[in-house]
Amino acid sequence: MVFSFRRAPVNRYLSARARGTVDSTHMKLRKGPGSYTFLMQTGVWMISTRIASITTHISNPALVAAYTFILLLYTQNVASPAFVGIVLAFGTFIPLLIIYLLSKRGFVSDLFVTHREERAKPFVGAVASYVVGSLALWLLRAPKIVTALMLCYAVNTVIMMLITRRWKISVHASGIAGPTTVLIRGLGAWAIIFFAFLVPVGWARLRLRAHTPTQFLAGALVTIAATWAGLAIYLAVL
Repeated sequence: MVFSFRRAPVNRYLSARARGTVDSTHMKLRKGPGSYTFLMQTGVWMISTRIASITTHISNPALVAAYTFILLLYTQNVASPAFVGIVLAFGTFIPLLIIYLLSKRGFVSDLFVTHREERAKPFVGAVASYVVGSLALWLLRAPKIVTALMLCYAVNTVIMMLITRRWKISVHASGIAGPTTVLIRGLGAWAIIFFAFLVPVGWARLRLRAHTPTQFLAGALVTIAATWAGLAIYLAVL
């Protein structure tokens, strides 16, 4: 789990503890002007960091994939055990399992693959999973929009991987923007409301200092363009 606290308040808090001006067990002030304000600010930053971390977990691209696939299957009235099993297995569980195993073996530093240089291996594994999932959906004649979404995940991940070799573009932004673009195409213009999730997710990623505003915005815009262009091809070919 990634935490990022503002250094100045934390350092001031540690210094206050060392001087004995703060009771760290009960978080009560002992003495010192302005300490209540300082302690309150520190607490707010710690709580906001915790909220940002929870938001980051919930908006994990692999989990967003599960939400999106299930929504599409139910709205298409084809939520059979076979289709649900395929999309969850190849769209969510296998990509998450790959990251978990790489983390356990030390190939990546954390489950968010924070360091840009470590992202190639999980990206390659995810692309392979999406490709197999797309083939399985196509063979079982799943709705075109569902198969197209899996193909979008495969192609968009390749794009993210290529960009990440030089620059740390936001995968979380991509994980919201891509599925939302597909939902707009599959469900109608009302699905544009799902873009609103970019706001809390963007705040969380910036709060944790995982990305800059430019990196997050680029992740969203590049994915929207790639997904919309890809859908025109996939839906015509499938």
